[in-house]
Amino acid sequence: MPHDSDDLFEADNATRAGRGPIDHPTGLQACARAATAEEARYRIQFPNSRQRSSRIFALDPAAAEAMYSITEDPWNDAHFLTLSTSGNIAPGSTHAGDLRLSHPDGTAADLQAELAGADVAVLLAAEGSSEGAAEVIARECFERNIMCAALALGRGQNDVALDRVVNSMRRFARVLVVAHDDDYIPAMLMALRA
Repeated sequence: MPHDSDDLFEADNATRAGRGPIDHPTGLQACARAATAEEARYRIQFPNSRQRSSRIFALDPAAAEAMYSITEDPWNDAHFLTLSTSGNIAPGSTHAGDLRLSHPDGTAADLQAELAGADVAVLLAAEGSSEGAAEVIARECFERNIMCAALALGRGQNDVALDRVVNSMRRFARVLVVAHDDDYIPAMLMALRA
């Protein structure tokens, strides 16, 4: 279907002098026209995005091991946290202050204090045994309007085990990525501007 029947394209072109409806796909002429001074006034004159303040949560020992390998890398304002509680967590009766977290150096961390000023939270899991903790963290993120992403670490796991990891975080994350090796962790954090 040609673009000239698309109201969105026609509305965009109607706002610029001398431009009619587009009836062909974008080509080299459009690229040349985009480089003109006339088109430059439509460009946004500041950087694409700002630095984010990130909180990365390892929800199980295997995820913590993978996370610890990158904590010394240069990050903007990323805080790396490990779930210190083992076993099942009942999300309905567990408040943010009850969730035991720690920094890579072993010092205790408070979920509410860590989320203050955060823009994005990333949940890392390799075992799928911490669904309750994922729910508590995601609930606190939701209440503060913080985006919650998740990374399921699938290195060396069969499909059934990986499905369990994915399902333990699926309900709580806006973005859920399956990584088959640990090299994807820093790549995802850089994509999120951690």
